[in-house]
Amino acid sequence: MHPTWTRLGVGVLAGAAVALGSAAEATVYRDTDAALYLVPTLALALGALLAPLLPWAGLLAAAATFPLQALAAPASPGVGGIALITMMVLVASGARRLPLRASGPGAALVAVGGAVGSMLHGAPWFELVFFGATMGGAWTLGWLLRRERTRSSELARLADELAAERERTTRLALVEERARISRELHDAVAHSVSVMTLQAGVVRRRLERLEHLADAGPEVAALRSVEDLGRRSVDELRRVVGVLRSGEEGPDDEALAPAPSLHHLDDLVGRLAGAGLVVGVTVHGEPGRLAPATDTSAHRIVAEALTNVLRHAHTDRAEVVVRWEGPRVTVEVLDEGVGPSGADDEADGGGPGHGLLNLRERALLAGGTLDAGPRPSGGFRVRVVLPVLAVPEPAVAR
Repeated sequence: MHPTWTRLGVGVLAGAAVALGSAAEATVYRDTDAALYLVPTLALALGALLAPLLPWAGLLAAAATFPLQALAAPASPGVGGIALITMMVLVASGARRLPLRASGPGAALVAVGGAVGSMLHGAPWFELVFFGATMGGAWTLGWLLRRERTRSSELARLADELAAERERTTRLALVEERARISRELHDAVAHSVSVMTLQAGVVRRRLERLEHLADAGPEVAALRSVEDLGRRSVDELRRVVGVLRSGEEGPDDEALAPAPSLHHLDDLVGRLAGAGLVVGVTVHGEPGRLAPATDTSAHRIVAEALTNVLRHAHTDRAEVVVRWEGPRVTVEVLDEGVGPSGADDEADGGGPGHGLLNLRERALLAGGTLDAGPRPSGGFRVRVVLPVLAVPEPAVAR
């Protein structure tokens, strides 16, 4: 209950209810002068008033109620049922809101005070058992509520930490995948700039050899400037690629290997066959040309999807279907296994969905789309659509 004014309002209502109820019980049901209940009733009502703000004050008031009744009104028949119920509520409230080292002794003090007060009125020693059972039960109820509240708070905190950890892991996976894509993109751009520089050099040298073109001086100077700028750009790209590859693990000759391509899936199929996965490749339509980075991403997506089939789908067969359809190419990786081939297994420690997350990131950065999900006939499907270049492959000067 927040804020403080709300607690105070609840306390006022509780104190008034206890005072009026005790007075009515004294005059109507017990045929006793209400004045005999004045002191203990006021003490209990004050405890109910302060309990929402100060739980220990409620325990002290409950412990003092029966002794005050015995001392202030020894001729009275004792405190009524409303007072007993209020004492149990105060004990339960104290056990719920106070730590064990405070609520336990407080409940024991209330039980002893009630038993001693009743025995001063002539009650037998059995009152010790009665008050011990009632106040002990009320304290146990409050303690259980406190324990459940603590557990709920702990579970909520752990859930928040788990969500934050999953978000951090997902973000790291995206960063790593983007860094890998950046390395491949830098490789492709460096290759293209190198080809452009070579072509500009060839044209410049041919112009220099044609002596009758006396007015070709500006063109030659422009081409020489293009060559110089191209060489500097290639050097800068190679330095950037070196920095990006500095944190990679694996053999050094990996960077010297040919760039992966969607047109050459034989090596990938052969490696997976050696690992126990038979892959069939079907191509529909006339193969087109992809941008170098897009071609590499397409090959990486197929490789990752087939690797996940091998790891998670629990099958030894898969199929790759490539459809060249004008300005786009559609690639599907199909299997008939029982597990999701596009998601990382939780047992691997990466959490669910990182495989698909990386594949979607690659497809998005390549200008395409990717969707994955179970097949109606069983198994799993990964489908990616990528753009195809409409211009022909430029000639490379030799």
